[in-house]
Amino acid sequence: MQTLDEENLNDRNQDVYRDFRRLVFKNFRDIKKVSNYAIELGISVKQLSEICNKRSGKSPLSIIYKQFILEAKRLLNNNLSAKEVAYNLKFEDPAHFSKFFKKLTDQSPSQFQKIQA
Repeated sequence: MQTLDEENLNDRNQDVYRDFRRLVFKNFRDIKKVSNYAIELGISVKQLSEICNKRSGKSPLSIIYKQFILEAKRLLNNNLSAKEVAYNLKFEDPAHFSKFFKKLTDQSPSQFQKIQA
């Protein structure tokens, strides 16, 4: 049985996790560093990492990356080129975006588009 303090901490952690997910969804193009999200939430990077790992089994960075990939796939499905997607997601170099996409999905943006067609 949980104590009142543990319940309050769990509620607070759930609120922080929910707020983090909302911030990522809203700001992932502009805020790429976990430390910036932690500052925005008023907690340490370590606390944010612990909360994310307990709530999702994932690190804050992997949650941010997942949002990038979801949006990239959505844009690629709308027939944007990899270069257009890269600039839409605020990557300075389209080649960096392609490497990022391939590393996280095991396929290049063009391969993804061919499979989806």
